[in-house]
Amino acid sequence: MDIPFIYGRLAEKESFIDRVEDRRELKNFLRHGINVILVSPRRWGKSSLVRTSMEELMQEESKIKVCFMDASKIHTEEEFYNKFASIVIQGVSSTLEQKLSDLVKFINRFTPSITIASDPMNSVEVNLKVNPVKESPENILQLPERIAEAKGIKIIVCIDEFQQLANLQKWKNLEAMLRAEWQLQHHTTYCLYGSKMHMMKDIFNKANSPFFKFGQLMNLKRIAKEYWIPYIMSNFKKTGKTISESQAECLCERVKYNSWYVQQYCFFLWSHTDKEVTQELLDNQLQLVLDTNEDLFLTEMDELTPTQIGMLKAIASGEKHFNAKDVVETYGLGQPQSITRNKKVLVEKDLVEKHLQDFSFVDPVFELWLKREYNILP
Repeated sequence: MDIPFIYGRLAEKESFIDRVEDRRELKNFLRHGINVILVSPRRWGKSSLVRTSMEELMQEESKIKVCFMDASKIHTEEEFYNKFASIVIQGVSSTLEQKLSDLVKFINRFTPSITIASDPMNSVEVNLKVNPVKESPENILQLPERIAEAKGIKIIVCIDEFQQLANLQKWKNLEAMLRAEWQLQHHTTYCLYGSKMHMMKDIFNKANSPFFKFGQLMNLKRIAKEYWIPYIMSNFKKTGKTISESQAECLCERVKYNSWYVQQYCFFLWSHTDKEVTQELLDNQLQLVLDTNEDLFLTEMDELTPTQIGMLKAIASGEKHFNAKDVVETYGLGQPQSITRNKKVLVEKDLVEKHLQDFSFVDPVFELWLKREYNILP
């Protein structure tokens, strides 16, 4: 039997929930050469949205080629240049012969070593042996534009977890170089996205940043219940099980329509249901969701000070006046300067986000887990 609820990997085909407006907007911007910066909390489905939208766009526009890059495991400038060149060659060339030909034609000033995976149609890794001190890495950054001009095509470069590049030792130099080269390109468009919202906003929203106003900022919203509820009910029904509309809505509300957690919660509930969902099952499987993610939450808590944990407890309890004497004493928030600093730290760690004067949790299940662990009543 096919599993009707998928999480932990890209949502594709039947598992992709219909972000109609988001897909339309993303394709429209990139189709017309407008760079896009896509921002949302982790586990909201950014990667799945980009993949699905770009596959559709390539079907609609035969002269558009899309290159996908994951920056999460890049630790040096050399790794970045090698990966960038690899994904460009990979994205624009459909056969091994074309890949090798493009390598010779467009990267002829370097002496690359080439690794071909067991499936040569799908993977070619390039090691350009670039020394950023001696070489001119601008040539690699210009690679998609040169190929696009030569082939008479448009190229879209999609870089996931883009904010991780800000951890590179010489990020400031690289950042300035990327903007300087990419803003001059007319046949190549960039879709940059990442899950660490604070870092992404630092890169793209600050007026003194090279990437300020680099493109259209898209803040990804939650998938609406009018898409989730039919999807959930239908997937239960096609496997001979039932869940009511009110139960499906309750499930979504509990995890605040977070894509990852809706799928995970649904999978646990579906796999423990024989025929019909009951309230007891609905409650028990929520606890299983909390238990399953507990190790991650404990790791995050281990990196916090007692006053920062106190701040999280205060936010979870609905407190808004953190400098009030009774709030400070109840949650052990410390001195005023500690309170100010801890607000900033929790935002930078993407544990909470600020809305005017209020704070809310970025991760809804982390909030539920925290309330359970510290007996915080709704």
